[in-house]
Amino acid sequence: MRKLFILSALAIGMLSCQTEGFKINGNIEGATDQQVLLQLVKNNELVAIDSTMMEGGKFQFKGTVEVPDMAALEFTTKGERVIMFLENSEINVTGTADNVMASEITGSASQDLLNNFSKQQQEKAQGITEVNYRYQQAAQDGILTPALQEELFAEYQAENEKYQVFIKQFVKENNASVVAAYITLRELANSLSTEALDSIVSAFPQEIQASPFVTMLNEQLEVQKRTAIGQPYIDFSQPDPDGNEVALSSVVGGKYVLVDFWAAWCTPCRKENPNLVKLYNQYNPKGFEIFGVSFDRERDAWLAAIENDGLTWPQVSDLGGWENSVAKVYGIMSIPSNVLLDKEGKIIAKNLRGEDLEKKLAELLD
Repeated sequence: MRKLFILSALAIGMLSCQTEGFKINGNIEGATDQQVLLQLVKNNELVAIDSTMMEGGKFQFKGTVEVPDMAALEFTTKGERVIMFLENSEINVTGTADNVMASEITGSASQDLLNNFSKQQQEKAQGITEVNYRYQQAAQDGILTPALQEELFAEYQAENEKYQVFIKQFVKENNASVVAAYITLRELANSLSTEALDSIVSAFPQEIQASPFVTMLNEQLEVQKRTAIGQPYIDFSQPDPDGNEVALSSVVGGKYVLVDFWAAWCTPCRKENPNLVKLYNQYNPKGFEIFGVSFDRERDAWLAAIENDGLTWPQVSDLGGWENSVAKVYGIMSIPSNVLLDKEGKIIAKNLRGEDLEKKLAELLD
């Protein structure tokens, strides 16, 4: 499940050379007079930096940002938000009280660029959507034969390849904008090789190097290099269900170890668990171990999922959710994710699931 973080909902702006600051003019037709908060994204959380009172549906904020930044306007009566990109320009927010989140935001060339990307993205992804629909329909109708499944998978691969080409081309043509950095972070960072991602990031001009998106991409590149195939594993320890600290190193050595990143609330993770149980029962006697790391926050939900899914291998979690300390160490941006270690603790594969994981274990242990 792709990690749902605030960045994916925000409009992205270019770095601006203007120094006069920003001015936000708001006009929400039919809204009651209420407090409006101006919030910035800090460590993936919204933090209020200013507030004002709406009068007759109108409000205004003024200030300055050094670089374009993620922001939201929160209307306190209903707790609704308008997500936007804050930059040093005059920005107009126009909407209605019955659909505040659909308010129109004008005054940012960067947002126009992102809107253009989003429109093209929907068109380019149509082929993928259609293949997914045919797959689901065939499964529902009970006609999903192995031959049809293979045919649909080949079509999906072809459509996805065209989709990836479109994104890379858009980033290349607009790489002077932080929009390109944001799209790279959201759409490409988890699917490209370290070398391919490094090539894109290093091509961003100096004027956008201060962008938080470029910073995050560089951080992710460093993590990818540390956790690339062929690198030794990075040890860590977290509490198990009984509260005892258990280190990854306690199971590394003399066996193949799959470090499995998952969560009770992650539907694709739960769907993969029966396959892991089957492979664990089959290959554990031959030298295969799993070390589960949960990105849960609710202890009871975590423990219930372990019991209900029959997960008998070691499990740990700091119950930090997406802020789990291991997520940054291994650069985990989505779950389910995993890392396969050899008998010496060297990384030999990443993100193997289903049939791919079964084939790899058969190759190693049968």
